[in-house]
Amino acid sequence: MTDYRVPASSPPLSTRRFVSPLDISITASAEDTVVAVSGEIDLGVSDDLRRALDEELRFKPSALIADLSAVSFCDSSGFTVLVQIRAKAEEAGVPFILVTQERALLRPMALLGLDAVFTVHPTLDSARDMLVR
Repeated sequence: MTDYRVPASSPPLSTRRFVSPLDISITASAEDTVVAVSGEIDLGVSDDLRRALDEELRFKPSALIADLSAVSFCDSSGFTVLVQIRAKAEEAGVPFILVTQERALLRPMALLGLDAVFTVHPTLDSARDMLVR
């Protein structure tokens, strides 16, 4: 696939797309790495999400942000991936932040008690603002 540029607070160090039925784009800068996901996260694609997040975590970014703003559905396999990545990020000392306002994600997270586990922001800007503090 073709690389493309995504605006960030500073010029991206790299921008990549991950080939998957799930649309995953990655933008890395000095401040953070954003893994933007769109589509539905289910058993068929959760391993793709895991690989993308694991790969970025190996680079030990200043912060790893999973932008799930365009995700319309997430099953238990997707939440399992997010919980596992959060644990790996914590072990590596890398802040892991979720971005979403989607009820389809927030409601199950609340029911599962994951709202107490994850740092969730409604927008990418608010997530980045939190990192600056």
